[in-house]
Amino acid sequence: MFKLKKTILFFFDLLKKFLLLSNLNRNELNGYILRFTIPKLYPNTKVTVPYSLGRTVRGVSFDKNLHLDPAGRLCKDISNGLKASEISNNLSLVFNEQKDMSAADILNLSTNNNLQKYPAWSAVMPWEKLSIERMFNSYPETFYKNRHSRGLVFENRDRLSIIKKMYSKEFIKNRVNQMKELYESIERKGLIKDSNLPKINILVNGKEWRWFMGDGGNHRSYILAHLGHDSFEARIGSIIDKKKAAAWHNVKNGTYTVTEARQIFDCYFDGKKVFRGMV
Repeated sequence: MFKLKKTILFFFDLLKKFLLLSNLNRNELNGYILRFTIPKLYPNTKVTVPYSLGRTVRGVSFDKNLHLDPAGRLCKDISNGLKASEISNNLSLVFNEQKDMSAADILNLSTNNNLQKYPAWSAVMPWEKLSIERMFNSYPETFYKNRHSRGLVFENRDRLSIIKKMYSKEFIKNRVNQMKELYESIERKGLIKDSNLPKINILVNGKEWRWFMGDGGNHRSYILAHLGHDSFEARIGSIIDKKKAAAWHNVKNGTYTVTEARQIFDCYFDGKKVFRGMV
């Protein structure tokens, strides 16, 4: 199955290159949508995008507001040569602030009763196809698999035990070590390219576009931005068009109103406010 998927993606990339749609022109690199921009940003195809148009997974711009994102500050602490214990203490302040937040709090929508019922770690975006109920039910197991593979020790696989570990000192230390090791590796050797490119999503607002990180490859996106890279190579996940907000999954199911969904979209597009927590 993996080999088949890889072959299909290779075919998409080859077709895009054959049709002369592989590279964004100057106006497109400045955030404007022209006649052939959307085909160039077709889902599942490879693209190199400028960091000047990029947003972190938490919604802040890489080039101007990276310091607002806790993971961006984590990179800065590593760059400044702080001891791992100092970095962990700094990150602990964020975790302590977020551990009792609801999804409504983390998304700056305190009046949304639907989101108030769920913890911050279960928050989903209006345009995502995963409901908040499913995220709430499935994320602890996802967290367990992800962190267990990275050396975090769990007492057991009980759901409550996993949730408790999400805001623990052990996880913070594990998170710091992961970023520190990758940061030092990329700084020393550069980025080792592979076929498993991270995914980004495209935001479309009229005749302009921006991009933001998906679930994979987030650590490298922060590190490369902090090290001063101008561009980021990725694969397109989805195109999110503001004018279609009423049809987004988590708007249709009542988790968000259209107004709330557009408000979050605008914040991501502007890149000046943090959404999502560190877990």
